[in-house]
Amino acid sequence: MRDYLLFAIIIGLVPVILMRPWVGILAWFWVGLMAPHSLTWGFMRSFPVAMIIAAVTLFAFLTARDKRPMPKSQLMTLLFVWVGWVTLTTAVAVNPNAWGFWVHFMKIMLITFVAPLLIFGPGRIIALLLVITGSLAFYGFKGGLFAVSTGGAHMVLGPDGSYLSGNTYIGIAMIMVLPAILVSARLFHRRWVEFGSKFLQRYSRLLGLFGYAVFWLTAVAILATYSRGALLGLLAIAPFMFLRMQRKIVLVTLAVIAFGVIGVTAPERLTERWSTIESYEEDRSAMQRIQAWGVNWNMALDRPLVGMGFRNAGMGYDWWIQYAEFEGDWTHVLSPHSIYFSVLGNHGFVGLALYLALMIGTLLALNRIRKEARDQPGRIWLSEYAWALQIGLLGYLAAGAFLDVAYFNLLYAFIALAVVMQRELAQGAEQAGSTAPDDRRARGVPQPRFREFVVRDERGQ
Repeated sequence: MRDYLLFAIIIGLVPVILMRPWVGILAWFWVGLMAPHSLTWGFMRSFPVAMIIAAVTLFAFLTARDKRPMPKSQLMTLLFVWVGWVTLTTAVAVNPNAWGFWVHFMKIMLITFVAPLLIFGPGRIIALLLVITGSLAFYGFKGGLFAVSTGGAHMVLGPDGSYLSGNTYIGIAMIMVLPAILVSARLFHRRWVEFGSKFLQRYSRLLGLFGYAVFWLTAVAILATYSRGALLGLLAIAPFMFLRMQRKIVLVTLAVIAFGVIGVTAPERLTERWSTIESYEEDRSAMQRIQAWGVNWNMALDRPLVGMGFRNAGMGYDWWIQYAEFEGDWTHVLSPHSIYFSVLGNHGFVGLALYLALMIGTLLALNRIRKEARDQPGRIWLSEYAWALQIGLLGYLAAGAFLDVAYFNLLYAFIALAVVMQRELAQGAEQAGSTAPDDRRARGVPQPRFREFVVRDERGQ
């Protein structure tokens, strides 16, 4: 039944995308992030869902009139330079099969470049934000319920056969969208925007309450992944989210009652897993990470400018281990176990510098949006989502220190959103300037006599 339902949804999306190409961007991210075909059991599991959505969207994009030129910003320039450098390092990679992964990465970059051309205006931006958030909040809701119902006795895993499979990838994905889930709940509950749908207008507060529940269930699901990298990422973003929350005294009181009075504790298996962070010398997995970091560092020293290229581990264990500082008695998984050492080993010190510049540039862009959008009438949603993406990216950078997710499609979705939101901020400032007090007075619009007493409400009005 799931297969037939998904097939009907995909086929039904085709004419919609042809008429409204921007919907194809939403569908593209939905398929790429949620991987709905991985939840089926029959023919749709191997059905080329992503290929169909991508092909239809690109065709509609090429024939569309309703699109914008490529945004001109420092962030877009960094993105183009990063892609160019990755292409150069692939051309000189030690493994001839590096081009296979380059093609995979370019598919991710294609939507990153196309999205800003079709996504503009509050309606489309909010829709894309909700699709990206909801695609992964689904697993947070599902995983949280599973963890609560089983008392955390079993590990929360991503769907088999997708990029979210296992516990580490689903863990970092949920960390990245956790702040956005909170903001989405507030968007509905506080009605920051006027929804075009009567259903959404009527039940927005109820949807907001449901969003708050999903937020807490997702936090539980992250812990239940038993991923140490996910735990560190959650600890990195928790203070920022706590400071952003209201009713802090109530939250602290409930925590004291739960842990001090009732005696709620984490499952023994979970605490044992976390305790290995302190005793890493005795943990095989931790020592593999340290060995892998040394391997990629030495690879970069051997070829400091361009690194070894994609899929350098495909050269085999004998080639890989020659760069190690020590060799352990364990079964090897030839992975960098870190976004930073992955980029360093693949693209050299220049590549790592470009990658870090791209991350810092995205954080700075989001921070500027967060600050300036709050001063624009009706743009509280833009400011809040910029904060959410900023904190989610910090979680990625913290957890990614221990996970090989440098080419994570969700990361580049965040970058695309930052570019789109930058342009929206600039256009909002231009519109505000066109209705400045002097202009309004010239057009006979009444002005407040005592401006220092005029305040905006939470919706910026």
